[in-house]
Amino acid sequence: MLLEYSDNTTIIQQIELLQPTEYEVVMLLFSEHDQPDITTLIALLNQKNIRFFGGVFPGLIYGNQRVSNGCILKKFKSVFAPFLIEGISESRLDGIKSLGTNNLSKGGTAIILLDGLTNNIHLFLEMLNDLIGEHCNFIGAGAGSSNLKQQPCVFNHEGIKMDAAVVCLVEQKVHLGVRHGWEQLAGPLVATHTNGNTILQLNWQPAMLRYNQIIENDCGISLNNDNFASIAKAYPFGILREKEDDIVRDPLAIGENGSIICIGEVPTNTVLYVLKGQPHALLQAAETAIRECGEGDKLPIECAGVFIVDCATRAEFLGNQFQEELNIIRNNLIINTNEQEPYGVLSLGEISSYGEGLLEFFNKTIVIGAFY
Repeated sequence: MLLEYSDNTTIIQQIELLQPTEYEVVMLLFSEHDQPDITTLIALLNQKNIRFFGGVFPGLIYGNQRVSNGCILKKFKSVFAPFLIEGISESRLDGIKSLGTNNLSKGGTAIILLDGLTNNIHLFLEMLNDLIGEHCNFIGAGAGSSNLKQQPCVFNHEGIKMDAAVVCLVEQKVHLGVRHGWEQLAGPLVATHTNGNTILQLNWQPAMLRYNQIIENDCGISLNNDNFASIAKAYPFGILREKEDDIVRDPLAIGENGSIICIGEVPTNTVLYVLKGQPHALLQAAETAIRECGEGDKLPIECAGVFIVDCATRAEFLGNQFQEELNIIRNNLIINTNEQEPYGVLSLGEISSYGEGLLEFFNKTIVIGAFY
């Protein structure tokens, strides 16, 4: 459900119309451009004993439209109340070890909303996968602001937090499509020195020196602080994965001493490629992703609902053609009710089970989850 207005009175009224039981949970998705006083909203929902969780994102998706205003509400049958994990960047991961798994059965879905600008995401996802990965599939999104300033962006009954994640395990099963469409331009390169999400050296050279050589050779433009964001958005890194698509890392800015700051970690000695995008290839990837969400190869798909997690910088790269990506998804769905309208977020990092079931954090990727 998309609410046109995101004031607390309207949100509370609409959630009450959903009549959530004690065994159900409401997910609330906000755009950074139109959010209420979330602290007050949390207090009001707690007073009414409603289970809930949510996040704030660069934008929302509803139907085949990019949305900057309002709020998306979605009700699920939950296995247990959404739980908050804090201290991700410091490896504290408060709350994750208290998660009990003895009563979990296989077949559900874990929805993860996390601070997309924090560090140590890989360790958090690895620990979460070890705890509950055998019980469920995963889908989720990196929350935060498009200005890339870290701030509180995910919430449950405990409050709205940064450097944190909220996880909700729901009963519904999900079929996943994960694709990006970026193609290898140059490499392989070895990230010979990294620090979290910062690449310091490529092939034992300052990272910017080697990266700039590749970009300038391809497009004739030399990178600097002023043009980095506008040029580098077309040349992300790809972490090599055998028999799978590369996992994309989005270069955000030039760091100290010729380093490159990315969204998401790049482990030392990772094998990388510099990738290049063509709009038609990205659109074809979206069509492949929605096809993978079906039961067999039958199109269009009929399911209970579709959650889209589409990278904000991917949408920026596609520009006006981003509308085509949303059209591709909706046109391949059978929609008889409002509940079947696709919904989702423009994210700072995408989360999904991938390949042989491992939990991964992506950039510049589209993740589609069809719930059955």
